[in-house]
Amino acid sequence: MQPKLGIIAGGGSLPQRIIDICRASGREFYVIAIEGHALPQQLVDTPHSWIRIGAAGSGLNILKQQNVKELVMIGDVKMPSLKDLRPDLRTAKFFAKLGVQALGDNSLLSAAAAELEAEGFRVVGVDEILSDLLAPEGMLGSVSAAEFAEDIILGINAARDLGRRDVGQAVIANSGQVIVEEDSAGTADMINRSRECSPNGEGGILVKIKKPGQDRRMDLPTIGADTVEQARQAGLKGIVIQADESIVVDLEEVVKAANSAGIFIEAVRLTDDKATSVPEIYIIAGEPSGDHLGARLMAALKSQTGDEVRFSGIGGPEMTKQGLSSLFPMSELTVMGLAEVLPRLPKLLRRIREAARHILNIKPDVVVTIDAPDFSLRVAKKIQGKSIPLVHYVAPSVWAWKPGRAKKIARILDHLMTLLPFEPPYFEREGLASTFVGHSILESDAAMGDGAAFRSRHNIDPVAKVLTVLPGSRHSEVKFLLPAIFDAIKHLDHSNLRVILPTVETLETEIKQAIAIWPEEISKLVTIVTGEEAKIDAFAASDAAIAASGTVALELAMARVPYVTIYKFNALTAVIARRLVKTPFVNIINVLLDREVVPELIQEDCRGDVIAPHITKFLSGDDSAKLQVANFEEAIARLQDDDQKPSERAAKVVLEVIVQHAKLSK
Repeated sequence: MQPKLGIIAGGGSLPQRIIDICRASGREFYVIAIEGHALPQQLVDTPHSWIRIGAAGSGLNILKQQNVKELVMIGDVKMPSLKDLRPDLRTAKFFAKLGVQALGDNSLLSAAAAELEAEGFRVVGVDEILSDLLAPEGMLGSVSAAEFAEDIILGINAARDLGRRDVGQAVIANSGQVIVEEDSAGTADMINRSRECSPNGEGGILVKIKKPGQDRRMDLPTIGADTVEQARQAGLKGIVIQADESIVVDLEEVVKAANSAGIFIEAVRLTDDKATSVPEIYIIAGEPSGDHLGARLMAALKSQTGDEVRFSGIGGPEMTKQGLSSLFPMSELTVMGLAEVLPRLPKLLRRIREAARHILNIKPDVVVTIDAPDFSLRVAKKIQGKSIPLVHYVAPSVWAWKPGRAKKIARILDHLMTLLPFEPPYFEREGLASTFVGHSILESDAAMGDGAAFRSRHNIDPVAKVLTVLPGSRHSEVKFLLPAIFDAIKHLDHSNLRVILPTVETLETEIKQAIAIWPEEISKLVTIVTGEEAKIDAFAASDAAIAASGTVALELAMARVPYVTIYKFNALTAVIARRLVKTPFVNIINVLLDREVVPELIQEDCRGDVIAPHITKFLSGDDSAKLQVANFEEAIARLQDDDQKPSERAAKVVLEVIVQHAKLSK
């Protein structure tokens, strides 16, 4: 069910369109009608309140009382003078904080959106609700624009300059000169003024485009049949708007009116409309390992740009520490397996659409997706062809299953950064530029834990045997693997045993509830810890481990902890996986060495009586543990071929992609 929508309504027909869409879809809504702007006839039998433009405090209170969660600001609104504004206390505080930025419409609207989001609302663009209103690229009517190419280019450049100064969105060009610019009076007033400015007695070309750096949620350039009629009366020859960045109200009606008046309408796609040279990098991570990878990448990007970089996207706590404000909680994406995904598919699809819309709103310099291909690559596909370079970090394991994916992935992405040295050729042969940057595990502190301190903190005897168990970072993994771990512990000697279970905060409650129903003789052995530092210290204190397949395989190798890999799918997922998987190994250590160094206990073998004998040997300190640890050294050495950190190489690739794209766009 969609959240209740608040419609802050100005003048024109667009508020009515939003109201109609909400009614047709059954979505709850409430209208805040701006006095002197909103049309009373649109509000008949409609839940609404009237407020004057300076009464922000009242408006916010009403929206909260109505339990509104999302807001759209729609319709024409002309800002009154400060004298006529009569701000209430909330509005006055807003303008006092904004200061001189209030002089520009774009700054004012962006600041207003930020204030609304700080109050707990999500501000959405009209294009999220009425996506069919965005102007498609090309000629929108039958009248040719060919003879006006020079004036069109002149007008676009002038409109961009006007937008950079945050003055207006539109100009009129005629015979090689800009004859009039839009100001606070609006487009209609500018068109009317153009009648007196024409150098040759003929009308010019109206160019109306989005301000560079403008927030797409606020005040996208809009034209309608009334704009065409105003242009006809002024004798204009054509109208130029920006494809996918402008709203056309009733396209069919607009085109019909333009054809009848002999006026061309062209929607052009523009690039390089940034207001600043500071790169905007959009990063998506879908699980904790990707969150760590993303955080290291962000740190490296800040270092290489002297902190002159902006971030947006989706991530977890580690990326948040580096300055990311996640679009929604990353934990919503931590799902694996066909049967596990299906119940949550509608929500995941909504999140894919939401992420894609967010990217198109922001228009970043590059999008970097990290692992989680089922989500990341679907988002990338939705924004493909929108003049935003797409970089994926962590290659899908085409060498393990479905090698045909390499060709499909190559069609979507602009660059791929791999963690493993043998991966680039799989994608390069399909035409996708690929760079082996090295595995980020080499930058982790996995080998730097303090085992003695950990044992002391948790009252573990120095001679006790410590088994660390890691059931995964996804809900679906915990569901299948925790029972197998319990079964394995049952088969072990408990006399001198402690069990440590590191987990992420999002799973802590779920795991505690599961362990609470275990028999006391086993549950009392278990200590649950959260946080990266605690996990690393636990590794240092461990004699052996049981771990889900994944990045933790390398972390344990770095920490020199002997372990077994376990994994279990839903039965349906397992059947499909067996038909698709082409590699003999799932554990990355085994893949790197092309031999089984770490026991892989998968599906039917993922049970206590199979797991326990391996762990018993490791805990006893026999040669099998020593041999496995010795092989870890060889595997880790294959993950890096120079002294540069993987995150530094990855950051360099991302920045090079931005530069290369900028060159190609000129």
